Amino acid sequence: MRVVLVFVFGLSLTISAQKKAFNLIEKGDKKLEKGDTMLALYHYQKAIAYDSSFADAYAKISDIHISKGQYDKALVLLNDGIRITKSIPKDKATISHLYSIRSFIHFTAESFHLAIHDLDHAILLNTENPNYFYMRALVKRMSGDERGCCKDLKRAIALGMEAADVYSKTYCN
Repeated sequence: MRVVLVFVFGLSLTISAQKKAFNLIEKGDKKLEKGDTMLALYHYQKAIAYDSSFADAYAKISDIHISKGQYDKALVLLNDGIRITKSIPKDKATISHLYSIRSFIHFTAESFHLAIHDLDHAILLNTENPNYFYMRALVKRMSGDERGCCKDLKRAIALGMEAADVYSKTYCN
């Protein structure tokens, strides 16, 4: 009986923390819409304090850091976010987004093999996002893998991405 009560109490605390984190994300989004990145960051960071496995908070904070050119800060945060959230895959689509954001940082540093590696993970978690295939195609082309580029472009096209079709017509036979 005591074990059941402890379990129920723990579960209710977890649900409460998740709800608080979600509400903080919404507050942060509203602040960001108004251009107040400092308050948005505050709310997103507080959301992580309530629920450290809330992948969306990591993505939103890293997006702000990237927009400010703070790639090192974003990379540290993404590494932490991926490490924490991948063991609790409650939101595979958002966790895949963490990988795609990190791939962008690797791409800008011209670490193409790391960018491809992260996009591979993003695709494993979310096979229906054409952007991941398109991004991986571009990185593969930059690294000299023309055939891999065209294969990923075909997949992005099959998922409905028109930009991939234009790029494919230009670079693939």
